[in-house]
Amino acid sequence: MQTEFPFLTTRKIFSVSELVASVSELLDAHFGSIFLEGEITNLRQPSSGHLYLTLKDAGAQIKGVVFRRQLRLFDFTPEDGMQVVCRGRIAIYEARGDLQVIIDWMEPSGRGAYRVALEKLKKKLAAEGLFDEARKKPLPVLPRVIGVVTSPTGAAIRDILKVIRKRNEKVTVLIYPARVQGDQAPDEIAEGIAYFNRHKLADVLIVGRGGGSAEDLDAFNTEKVVRAIAASEIPIISAVGHEIDITLSDLAADRRAPTPTAAAEIVILESAQWSQRLSELEKRLRNNFRLILQRKRIALRELESGLTDPRHRLSLIRLRLDDVSTRLTTVMSQTIQSQRYRLGEINHRLQALNPVKTISLIKTTLTASRNRLNKGIRQVFLMHRTRLDNYSSLLESYNPRQVLQRGYSITLKVPEQVVVKDASTVSKGDNLKVLLSKGALACEVKNRDV
Repeated sequence: MQTEFPFLTTRKIFSVSELVASVSELLDAHFGSIFLEGEITNLRQPSSGHLYLTLKDAGAQIKGVVFRRQLRLFDFTPEDGMQVVCRGRIAIYEARGDLQVIIDWMEPSGRGAYRVALEKLKKKLAAEGLFDEARKKPLPVLPRVIGVVTSPTGAAIRDILKVIRKRNEKVTVLIYPARVQGDQAPDEIAEGIAYFNRHKLADVLIVGRGGGSAEDLDAFNTEKVVRAIAASEIPIISAVGHEIDITLSDLAADRRAPTPTAAAEIVILESAQWSQRLSELEKRLRNNFRLILQRKRIALRELESGLTDPRHRLSLIRLRLDDVSTRLTTVMSQTIQSQRYRLGEINHRLQALNPVKTISLIKTTLTASRNRLNKGIRQVFLMHRTRLDNYSSLLESYNPRQVLQRGYSITLKVPEQVVVKDASTVSKGDNLKVLLSKGALACEVKNRDV
């Protein structure tokens, strides 16, 4: 059949799905894993747990998605308006043909990274207790010397001095000049606080600056300044002139003022306020004194109405004294008698247990036992001596030398040194040794008689 559009027969026709899939493959092959920087907008997280967002810059925007399993690996919480750097792959969502980036890694950049780091520092210092209300010190009621750590050329110091001069000209103000912006600002602010504490120069400190952008407050969000404020023995008012943002110095200070002017108003009351306070205190004191005086007068009248002749009262006291004296004498006599009786019983028991008698009896018993022991030892000794003499005599009677002295001899076979008891045990020519009472004879057998 002849087609109405002959050019279609010579060209490849893509379906929409094929086209989108091909483009997606080309994008993945060309770009692969890429890094992308932009600002987060249109952030939402449905019940699936995935995070959907749009990344934009001044000229364009692209949709993105972070799957729930990757989101758990982030160490911060993405927010609208946060500048971030992402890593991911370019893909096309085929159902709508939308170009999007599938994000597997993300970190804040610029002020976003600063805010994340600031939040980590805030949690760290809070865990150490540097922001606890319990450690904050009260401000002095009537400070004589006020220390100020700030820029000597800024509007903050002019506002502070203006308020203090207006309210109380007798207060001394000491200024420690310090940068309140830039890289050297944290070191100078911390050194100023340490200087006042080291030399104990002030009753209260005002630390701060005038207004500015959020970036201008960075020095008052540093760990060095916060720790210097927390370590100060002198009470500190944080006067960072920015009512919207609260710095870490505000949290660590003993009192926060939204502006340097407010700090000066907090630290010192106006003369009129002091006059009003003194008048109120004087009025309260007069009223209290009047009330106390009235009560004392009533009490005095009651005492006067109850007074009687002192001689009558003295007589009653004497009667009571005599009665108490009599009872005391009786009790003491009874107590002494009871103690004497107890002492006699104890003495009787002690005499019965007199160690002198016991020791004498023990000595007598010991002497008798020693005499019996000595007598027994002598008897046993004599008995064993007699037995030893008997055994010695018996042993001596069996001594072979005694036998030899009666004319007997002992014949030994040489060289065996065996005693010859039977003539049949020797042969002709054997050598013999004859032991006599005195000396010995060497003999040779010539003949034997069996």
